Amino acid sequence: MTPLSADDRSQVLHDATEQFWKHVRPIVQIAFAIHILLFGAFAALHIRPLLIGNLVSILTYWVCLIAVRRRRFHLACHLMCWEIVTHAALATWVLGWNCNFYFYMFCIVPILAFTFQNAPVQRLSLSVAIITVVTGGYVGRRMMGLEYPLAPALLDAFGLGNAMLGTLLLMQTTKFSVRYTRSMHYHLFQRANRDSLTNLYTRRRILQRIPQLAPGRPLAVLMLDIDHFKRVNDTHGHDQGDRVLQRVAQVIGDSVRLTDMASRWGGEEFMVLMPDTSLEEARQVAERIQVRLRDTAAAGELQVTATFAIAQMRLGEDFLEGLKRTDQALYLGKQQGRDRIMVAA
Repeated sequence: MTPLSADDRSQVLHDATEQFWKHVRPIVQIAFAIHILLFGAFAALHIRPLLIGNLVSILTYWVCLIAVRRRRFHLACHLMCWEIVTHAALATWVLGWNCNFYFYMFCIVPILAFTFQNAPVQRLSLSVAIITVVTGGYVGRRMMGLEYPLAPALLDAFGLGNAMLGTLLLMQTTKFSVRYTRSMHYHLFQRANRDSLTNLYTRRRILQRIPQLAPGRPLAVLMLDIDHFKRVNDTHGHDQGDRVLQRVAQVIGDSVRLTDMASRWGGEEFMVLMPDTSLEEARQVAERIQVRLRDTAAAGELQVTATFAIAQMRLGEDFLEGLKRTDQALYLGKQQGRDRIMVAA
């Protein structure tokens, strides 16, 4: 496999980061809402340093949401991460270690790890800051929370609420990260196994599927080749040729079962893999596709016909051998005048 160039790697990372932030954007919105609630709590308790700090935090998250909307994800990540670290340090110093504000820092670890993959200095500095706040807060826990002492019951309530919210945010961040990873796997599978023009399966996916089929079960194969497709391209242009391929693919997709696998086998050639299907049932599918292709021509579309070949895999027969029989039947049908259904010997 040819390694990606630096430009290609940069583009891949840019696209992946954009998709990632689409999934984790709700975390920014949740954090914004939490700080609005905390602003009200600190105002009621007359804790001036945290009241001012929370006002700055609300403005920071407002700018952060604008940055996400404008796809400035590194800026958004910087703002969010440093706000959480600074806010945790300030709140821990003012209210004490038992207020549990440091829990919120853990939820940003997946975000900074992903966003700063190509920025080791920023990632390292934020990681060191998180560790410093956690360890420093624990070491100096007896020297904190002296200026604004809270009643034990109120401090316990703060500690419990922050521990719960911080843990829930971490769980949500992990959930969104997993959802992003899963969606990327789906996207890569789609790109690797679906033809970009027709959205049918590729030859690669069909060959992957064959060994997974239950041995000894009936298996039919249908192949079709669009008649005189080169003439379509030469006469009407490649754009029209692409539309013909898409129309034929749509007809095939509408004519087969969900358990069948329709693929673009190559060029203007298509193949349908039909598990648990007899030869007669395969013939009926071929006839259905043939009729529907003629119907699209009657509806004013460019006249398109196709030559079909069907075969049923023999017990113990290698798939490629059966495919060879089908291909030979298809070739014979084209020699005999096209627009017909052939049965492989």
